[in-house]
Amino acid sequence: MKHFAVLALASAALVPGAALAQAPAAAPAQATTSATAAVTTGATVYDTSGGVVGTVESTDGTNAVVNTGTVKAAIPLTSLGKGAQGPVLAMTKAQLEAAAGQQQAQASADFKAKLVPGATVYGTGGAQLGTIKSVDASGVTLTTTDGDAVLPTTGFGPGPQGITLGMTAAQLKAAMGQAAGAATNAAGAATDAAGAAVGGAATAATGAVGAVAGGASADANASVKAKTKRTPR
Repeated sequence: MKHFAVLALASAALVPGAALAQAPAAAPAQATTSATAAVTTGATVYDTSGGVVGTVESTDGTNAVVNTGTVKAAIPLTSLGKGAQGPVLAMTKAQLEAAAGQQQAQASADFKAKLVPGATVYGTGGAQLGTIKSVDASGVTLTTTDGDAVLPTTGFGPGPQGITLGMTAAQLKAAMGQAAGAATNAAGAATDAAGAAVGGAATAATGAVGAVAGGASADANASVKAKTKRTPR
């Protein structure tokens, strides 16, 4: 079974809805006045003391996504009142961020509990990518038709079909191909380095043997010459 470590992935923030907290409903700042008409994209949201809470990033007619600069929270339009400056929320910026942070932490814990062996994983295009083989400190091992891929946990998030990886089937296949090529090149480089080391050692050994043989030959020649000189005529 092929096994690839794929690390260059989109984070869970790229999975639709993964980084959006649903803020708890709050009582309208001014219940007697509807704020729906005043909530438009780009509008500034204030608290009851006039402090800035954030900016409306989008609205679907039911909720308004408010960006505080730190978090993005979906606020029910019924929780917004209409003030002199614009939409008013009965929570300060700090309170909204704290509530959103708690909900994000809980949602993250609930989602991670679903990352278990056997769970089906889908791509951002909706195609089934494979099933989870294991989950450990190195990441999530996903079994696909092209082999096993080790992916960072942050690359997964909730999707309309269930556990979703922040890339399409084609992107995952391409990433696995790149990882396989890199592994092959690394193995080739290691083999070349080992070959060079062995070759260098063999050359050095041959040189040493030659030097020893040369020294022995020189000693033999010197001995013959000495014997020749001592022979009486």
